[in-house]
Amino acid sequence: MVLTNLFYIIMGVFDALAILVFPLALYMLPIKNYKYKIILFAVVISLVSFLMRIVLNIPRLDLPLQYALFSIFFRVGLKIKLHLSAFVLGAAISAYATIQMAIFYVYNFFDIMQLNVLKENATLQVFLLQGSSILIIYLIAALLKLYVTGFSFIVAPPHDFIWREDYNTKENKLVLISTLFSMVTISLGVILLYYLNPLAILLVSIFTFALSYIFSKRSDEEDARKAIEAYRERIKKS
Repeated sequence: MVLTNLFYIIMGVFDALAILVFPLALYMLPIKNYKYKIILFAVVISLVSFLMRIVLNIPRLDLPLQYALFSIFFRVGLKIKLHLSAFVLGAAISAYATIQMAIFYVYNFFDIMQLNVLKENATLQVFLLQGSSILIIYLIAALLKLYVTGFSFIVAPPHDFIWREDYNTKENKLVLISTLFSMVTISLGVILLYYLNPLAILLVSIFTFALSYIFSKRSDEEDARKAIEAYRERIKKS
């Protein structure tokens, strides 16, 4: 029992690191500069998850609480504005859920994994599903960093919190809409897990990540357009 709990916490740390590293890589934000903060927070969030799922036995509250804590960490620890923190985390969680459900169906097809694994906390099947998902997320993040690709419309932290944010801009409206969908997805995910409906989770997660991807691409294109216009204005004045 002690070894199982210890392994749960260790896997939880790697799981949290995956959710932290993936959005930073996807949105071309620095990772090495904050590595100690990231590792420390991953340990904390794993212990919180252990408390919620194993000790208190209230797993339904675990994911919403983690989403809130991750958002706070991105805001306070990494100095990224809150609406952008919620946005990139929503993209990361929806991508992670998509990968995890896809892997589940592969294992289920080969009769390695059964449906009830979605409601379990610390079994070999859970650790297999979790470990496979983590490795794929790490691989994607590593490739994004290696090829220096991703979305660049979010400026590197620390962000300027003195300057008042204009939420009426096209970019911020897209971010807020996507964040809202992400929050709905996380809430639905908790309900769908309870009713053991992996297909619905997969479809909702794909839709939410696709929405985040489209909005991110549009924001990058909008930034590029503004840069070109600014360059043209400088040329005209010179």
